[in-house]
Amino acid sequence: MNTITITFPQVKVKIPIKGLTFDILEDMLFEILQNIARKVFEKAITDVDDTLRKNRKRGKLKNTGKREKYFLTRFGDILYLRTRYKDQDNKSHYLLDEALSIVKNQRISLSRARIECFLSGFSSYREVVEGIRLLIGGPRCHEAVRQSVLKEGKLLLENQEKKLRQIENLDYPDKEAPDTAYMEADETYITLQKKGKGKGGKLAVKLGVGYTGKEARYSTGKSKRLKEKFTFIGTGKNFMEKLSLLAEERLSLSKVKKVIFGGDGDSWITCGIKDYFSSATYILCLYHLYKKFKESLSRRKEEQRIIKDLLLSNQIDKGLSVIDRLIRNSSDLKEKDNLVKLYTYISRNRQGISNQVKLKDEGIERAGAIESNINKVIASRFKKKGMSWSKTGALALLKIKETILNGEWDKWWETERERNIKIGKYKPPLPAACFKKEAETSPLIEVTIPAFSGPDQGKPWVGVLRKLTEVGYY
Repeated sequence: MNTITITFPQVKVKIPIKGLTFDILEDMLFEILQNIARKVFEKAITDVDDTLRKNRKRGKLKNTGKREKYFLTRFGDILYLRTRYKDQDNKSHYLLDEALSIVKNQRISLSRARIECFLSGFSSYREVVEGIRLLIGGPRCHEAVRQSVLKEGKLLLENQEKKLRQIENLDYPDKEAPDTAYMEADETYITLQKKGKGKGGKLAVKLGVGYTGKEARYSTGKSKRLKEKFTFIGTGKNFMEKLSLLAEERLSLSKVKKVIFGGDGDSWITCGIKDYFSSATYILCLYHLYKKFKESLSRRKEEQRIIKDLLLSNQIDKGLSVIDRLIRNSSDLKEKDNLVKLYTYISRNRQGISNQVKLKDEGIERAGAIESNINKVIASRFKKKGMSWSKTGALALLKIKETILNGEWDKWWETERERNIKIGKYKPPLPAACFKKEAETSPLIEVTIPAFSGPDQGKPWVGVLRKLTEVGYY
């Protein structure tokens, strides 16, 4: 078995005690250790390359000399020489890269990229650069960090698309389903960068969460957290379809006895529930209902209270009557317009309001976690003052943050990143026509009536019966 020996040099540094502080000593030792680590790293890589060169099979690869390569590591930049070979087809090979799993054009170690991408999920790129400088040291520009995020986000998106196709093909491990599962979805907008002289516009980002209930966060206190929670972030019209596939894989949703889906009443949510969560009970998120009250009845606190009490006691028609009366009596056109919008909103979501009341009576926990997750997952990072995004950059970083929040960040770097996901050929469901095909049998059914051969076969009523059974008789 081929081995290399890594030798750490002995270093002696004389330091005057006068003016020495704990922090100065710490910084000095950290810098010395980084310099030593870089030199050892470069020597170890060179030794591996030499060993591979000496032990290669002769006659297949031709040595064409050494090539320099810079590589960014957790210790900083290193520079080493690697041997380039050419095969019989004149194609270049680097045995060192193949042995150490270094992909083509890779210039940063995975451990370093892992740190940078993780920090980018919670802080701006410029803040990440400053944080890395304080923690690790060494220069790094924010654009280089952004490029690392784009590459990793692209890999995560491709990996997730393959997993969704697997789930669609029913190729996923079976798991025990909970008695009750909760799903919630909402949408927010982030600012897009301007392209030339045109406006940047807005990108609608959708967030879905699934969980099986709530549990105590700490041994004492009332704080709670969501059980078996997962998060999904996406854009576009097929968001609810993808969310349903992930919910099936994570919560076995098709086998859950009771599914509760909370939303703000937007049409893409209610239509998506009908199409992809047909067994779910839709409930209107109370946060958005109360928000509508404040927007439409900002100066009518008493009316807010009356309408709210009527709705939460499942007297929706009475609540709508109060709003209708306010519309008729209002002389302010702006207020009247807001009241009409409130009336329409409640009318369209009356089933969601009614289901809220019924679930409370049954002792089932209400949904309502989506708004805090919108702030935590999207707004806190993407909607700060002055921020604007490219669509590609936003989706890449959103997918990184989703992976972190789902507790899958370590798993991604340790196993999933290099795993080759094989997708079988998609088998569409059988069309309805397959189940309506007529059987190839005779339309006549032959039976025997005992009266035709029994002791009463000569009686008049048997004759009538015999006449009725003749083919073509009407």
